[in-house]
Amino acid sequence: MKILIYIWLITLFMDNLLPLLLARFYPNYEHKEMALSVLGSRQSSVRWIYNVWCILSGIVFCITPYALYQENNNGLAVAIWILLAIYGVGCEIISGFCPLNENRQEDMITKIHGGASAVGFTTLLVVPLLLAILHFQVSEIVVGLISLLCFIAAFVFFCFFIMGEKEKFAKTILRYGGIWQRLILVCCYVPLAVWCVLR
Repeated sequence: MKILIYIWLITLFMDNLLPLLLARFYPNYEHKEMALSVLGSRQSSVRWIYNVWCILSGIVFCITPYALYQENNNGLAVAIWILLAIYGVGCEIISGFCPLNENRQEDMITKIHGGASAVGFTTLLVVPLLLAILHFQVSEIVVGLISLLCFIAAFVFFCFFIMGEKEKFAKTILRYGGIWQRLILVCCYVPLAVWCVLR
């Protein structure tokens, strides 16, 4: 079971590090304003690396939560596993196989990418809250509080991300969707990383 936890921890780390590295090889990529999936777009010079990684990462998210289920073996652990699997399939695997069109042309592949990513990201958002409840149930108060705070922060950043896509916020700090997306990801990953480290 330890090997699953190690793989999961490495994946959580690489999901955040790899985009920073790949962006150096994609001219005109702006971290502040551009979504992570732009790195895997059909116009991207690093699309193969990014999309293959997304697929591998998605597979990891479908399998490794089994370690969490093995430890807790209850309904909450099953729910977390299901949500992470949906995230892995929607936001990672499908996105890897269906790269978007950076020009925002509404072709079928871009629509599939957008829909799958939206569903996957939304399910990921709920995970820190369920983890917090799980930790509180077994009297891991400090870790539970970390997960709860991460959920609140992720929810706030998610609201910023959605608001930033509205026309009336186009000239405000909310327009930096790339920043909000990365902060959501970090806030959702931190409770998972803490769980892995403590095991």
